[in-house]
Amino acid sequence: MSRRRRGGEGDEFGSLDLLLDTICNMFGMFIFIGMLVSLMASARSKQMIEQGKPVAAATDPLAADREVVQRLRERVQQAEANAVPDAVVDQARGKLAALQASNQEVERRTKAMERLFKEGDARMDVIASELPRLRSEVQRLQTEVDAQSKVSGTKLRAPRRRAVEGMMPVQVVLWHDRVYWINPWIDRLDEPCRAWSEWNSEAVDLTAGPVCDIRECFRGGGQWLIRSVPLRADGGLVVPADSDDWKASLAKLLGRLRADRQVISLKVAPDSHGAFQRVRDAIAESGIAYDVSPIRIDGGVYRDEIRDGVATAQ
Repeated sequence: MSRRRRGGEGDEFGSLDLLLDTICNMFGMFIFIGMLVSLMASARSKQMIEQGKPVAAATDPLAADREVVQRLRERVQQAEANAVPDAVVDQARGKLAALQASNQEVERRTKAMERLFKEGDARMDVIASELPRLRSEVQRLQTEVDAQSKVSGTKLRAPRRRAVEGMMPVQVVLWHDRVYWINPWIDRLDEPCRAWSEWNSEAVDLTAGPVCDIRECFRGGGQWLIRSVPLRADGGLVVPADSDDWKASLAKLLGRLRADRQVISLKVAPDSHGAFQRVRDAIAESGIAYDVSPIRIDGGVYRDEIRDGVATAQ
């Protein structure tokens, strides 16, 4: 039985060998056919190359391309010859930018004129309502000028900046036709910051709490003070229009100052123009230099800021 099994197994392997031989023969045949086709194609290509050599020698296959390149070169040369110079281009751009800017300015002015025309009627109404008041103010000022022109023998002077440079300003406030001497100025020439922070109780409302914020204070300069000074409504030195009794009191106050060290900084509120002329004349007669600046007092409080000895009032 063992021999039969080995014989049976040999028959099975023999049939597989036959199948493998058949497949190998088919692959060999395909390889042979491929080699034959390759040889035939190679021989054919050689024949075509040998036949095409006389034609290639007779004609130039790049002649057309060379002609196209030549035409392109001619066009480039013509374009370069007709090109606009850079200077001309820059000039044209500058003119264009100027024209655009001019056009924008014209449009802006046109719109502004349109707004003015629209607002013209309203402005004319405002001017018409303000005209009587302005005329009255001009007439009042003219009256004061005429009165001043009649004054003779009085030396009035407003010092130049060079004349008062380095001098200590003494703030004197005119409000409601009253002279407010807000600081006592008694023996305080060498202590300016202390002098500016001491208050005259006859002019300043101490119960309302005057404030002097000293940011910097050096005797040789460099002062910086911010002050808020409430004034007494019933205080100050009254300057009546029909009496000169007040001049003696003002002269006593002016006597505390030194003309070579101090200058009066006269702060005038809008409601004290009547007293201003008389007070200014009295100060000028004392020989002490002065300067004048208008102020606005809100709620009865005088405010100023002193920097390096020069006061700027609000």
